[in-house]
Order: sequence, then structure tokens, then C-alpha cells
Amino acid sequence: MNEILDLSIEVIRQQGVAGLNLTTVARLLGVQPTALYKYFPSLMAVYDALYRRAENEVLHEVESAVASAEPGMAAIRDAMLAVDRWATANPEMAQLLIGRPIPGYIPAPDALDPSIRILEIFRFTLDQAVVRKQLDPGASGTRHVLMLAALMTGASTLRMLHADEPPCQADIEGLIPDLVGMFFKAFSPGNVEPLGPDRAGA
Repeated sequence: MNEILDLSIEVIRQQGVAGLNLTTVARLLGVQPTALYKYFPSLMAVYDALYRRAENEVLHEVESAVASAEPGMAAIRDAMLAVDRWATANPEMAQLLIGRPIPGYIPAPDALDPSIRILEIFRFTLDQAVVRKQLDPGASGTRHVLMLAALMTGASTLRMLHADEPPCQADIEGLIPDLVGMFFKAFSPGNVEPLGPDRAGA
């Protein structure tokens, strides 16, 4: 199964995420396409396995970054930088995670389990920032976790889109620390933007 997934990534690197097909993978593996169905019942199942593998890699990077950083703001910054480094090293898989490059494809619920764990880690680090008085108590809800996710994926997407433009890369590389700084300035104690009654409990 791992060999099939490895070859699938090679095909994606040559033909794009939406260009993956089991016939090409089978040819590279030296078997008939029907032989692959012993391991994966469909092309969508291969995408799910690739999605799950990529998310587990990101989860490992986030866990390692948080474990080795100071709790709170530093842990959030280092975790976001770790995700960005992974996305830079794995642009094809990052496209699968960040966007929806495959028409009609929605990850299976179990393929999203690592994603849920990543969001839980970011929520935990926000809670730590509140405890350390780096953030206002109201800034550790789900809405703020999603804000961090938007900042992170936005910066990583910019990097992927401009991978062949060195002048842009120099500026993009410093975006995440700057964005994290803006986030903490906006939601520092006494400087929290009102969320409104419908969002205050998020």
C-alpha cells in the first residue's frame, strides 16, 4: 500500500493532483490496474490515504514544534512555521490539504482525524497563551483557532503560488512571524475586538 501511495505522489508531481490515475500507477508498479483494487477500492480511496498520510505528517511536525517551544505565543509561531516548512517541501500534498483541486472529492471523515487533532493542539496553545497573559481570555475559542488556520494556509498558499519567484519568496518567508505578531497584538489583554453576542461563546 505504501508503494502504491509513493508512486501516486510521483504521478501527482508530474501531472498535478487532479491528474492521478490508477492506470499510470499500475504501469509504474508493473501490474494490471485491477490488481490495485485489492488494496484500494477506488481512486477516491487512494486520495483519502494520501490525505491521511499528509495530515499525519503535518500533525507530527506540529507536535514536535509545540513540544520544543515555550508555551503560548512561541509555540503557536513555531507550529505555524513548521507547517509552512512542510508545505514548502511537499507542495503537491499541500495543495491536496489546503485546496480542493480534485473535482467532486471530499475527504472521508476518518481521513480528517489528524486535522481535528491539529486544531485541538492550536486551541491548547491558545489556552496556554491566555494562562500566560499573552492573550485576552476571550481569544482562545474556535473562531480564533480558525483565524490562525486562515493566516497559516494563506501564507503557505502564497509561497506555493510564487515558488519560482525568488524576490517574492524573501518577503513571504517572514510573513508568518509577522502575522502571528499581528494576531497577538490584536487580541492582547485589553485590546480584543468585540465579537458580538452570537460569536462570543465560540
